[in-house]
Amino acid sequence: MNFYFVFEGKTEAIVYKKWLSFLLPHLTEVDSFDAVSQNNYYYESDMGVPDCYRVTANAIQEINEVVKYDYLVLFTDADRMTISEKKAEAFEKIKLNLQNKPFQALPANCQLKIIVQKVCLETWFLGNRNFFVRNTQNNELLKQYIKYFDVSQSNPEDLASEFVQNEENTKEIFGYKTKALFHEGYLREIFKERNLSYSKSRPKEVQEEFYLQQLRARIESNLEHLHSFQEFIEFCSKIDI
Repeated sequence: MNFYFVFEGKTEAIVYKKWLSFLLPHLTEVDSFDAVSQNNYYYESDMGVPDCYRVTANAIQEINEVVKYDYLVLFTDADRMTISEKKAEAFEKIKLNLQNKPFQALPANCQLKIIVQKVCLETWFLGNRNFFVRNTQNNELLKQYIKYFDVSQSNPEDLASEFVQNEENTKEIFGYKTKALFHEGYLREIFKERNLSYSKSRPKEVQEEFYLQQLRARIESNLEHLHSFQEFIEFCSKIDI
């Protein structure tokens, strides 16, 4: 199988590439879309929204030129939307970006798959119970976060679910204007408690196999948690050949 990946952000490219080396070790990366042969993947990343929809539409053109791909996969954040809303937006925007293009659809042998991270990729990272430090001694901010919502016990995807971001960006939660930024901030405090740091450009520990294994353990122990991460794992299991 061959895959064309479109990653909305920069962190996705770093983390997913490393995770795929554990989950699908037979896959190897190629440097150009027309270099795929067998069990290869090519990717584009770090263009944000809405440009990821334009890039996906362009990928459809390239896949029609090189009819060797089995899947075109877009990885994107749900942000303030539900999973179904985000997928609907993605399909609609990709269709709009296909207007006036030579190819309006993928070849018959290739499927479009959209993986939505609810709320963002950092939401998934909050699911590592072994990495979580509940009984913090000195980090007062983390204590507040845990008192508000303990991500080791409750589904990280529900963190700040009651917070509604307004169009003017005047509302805040713990000083953050979006749920995604709050989820990332929560994760940073967990890392800080372990004398480590997290950044989108250098995600470090979260890309390692031990971290991925703990996220898989989380969903195996509780099927009600991290549904969007479950979809990613199920997709990898489906295409593992």
